Amino acid sequence: MTSTTERYRRFAREAAGRSAVYARWAHDLADDPDAMALIDTLPVACRQPVLVLTAARFTGLSPAGDARAWLEGEWDAVEAVARTRATQTNDPRRSSALVAALDGIRAPIALLEVGASIGLGLLVDRYRHRFWRGSEPASTVEPVDDELVELELDCQLGDAVPAPTHRPDIVWRAGLERRPLALGSPDDERWLRTLIWPEERDRARQLDAALRVAHAHPPRVMAGDAVDGLRAAVAEMPDDVVRVIWSPAVLVYLAPDARARFGELARELADVWVSLDGRRVLLEVAEHAAHSLPGEDGDFVLSRDGRPLAIVAPHGDRIERWADGVVGA
Repeated sequence: MTSTTERYRRFAREAAGRSAVYARWAHDLADDPDAMALIDTLPVACRQPVLVLTAARFTGLSPAGDARAWLEGEWDAVEAVARTRATQTNDPRRSSALVAALDGIRAPIALLEVGASIGLGLLVDRYRHRFWRGSEPASTVEPVDDELVELELDCQLGDAVPAPTHRPDIVWRAGLERRPLALGSPDDERWLRTLIWPEERDRARQLDAALRVAHAHPPRVMAGDAVDGLRAAVAEMPDDVVRVIWSPAVLVYLAPDARARFGELARELADVWVSLDGRRVLLEVAEHAAHSLPGEDGDFVLSRDGRPLAIVAPHGDRIERWADGVVGA
């Protein structure tokens, strides 16, 4: 098993290109045995660097501060947050990948998002999605109400990736989340903002815009387990629609047997199951992707009904490659 120190050293290396603050903090904590001893008092699932660093920021650590000193002086507060919160990053950019996966569906859709956090991914049809090939526009998918557009999302397409043209016709939507965040709760919305890494100002602006959309059109998010609560959630979907289950970057948090069970249920209960996961998260997807979309273990794979569709950036702002022979939905 990887030690906490190794985990933080690896995170420091991986974070370096994205956040100098997080890379520095993770490196400093990994070099401090006392800090590692504190973090090791947490349950294993709560020791992940992003969660601990976000908890530290949530309790007052500034980007210019010393993470080691903060944990030593404020551990009780940091521990309480790390034990009760989760990395529920609700990045609306991932909805561009959903638009691409549903592009061939022209019928009305009932959308159930699993791991919905506060529900921003459910508002996919209320964002303007602009798809680009390099510096050239490839297509634009307009929102339901294009008179007042709060959020425009740009997504880069690889050379052979088809450009989506159709807005999904969503007539029913709901989220399923083990611990839903409450729209309008100052603490819950501040937690979402704190989950954005310190230097990512564009993402912070996008989140604020998505929250404004959500306040104008509040999505429904139900409390429930991804596996045990799935059947009851799907039962609420209306008849005579295409039932879509969407699971973006959430299945990695389930044990492998629970992931397999989720996949079985999703295919049984839904007409279409779309997922976005690390290449190795879903065994069936990994096996097929090895042939249709070979690449690195760190790739994120967009899949439909357990079959790979595309290689996508983890937060959905790039669709890099499309599986050969896959068209429509």
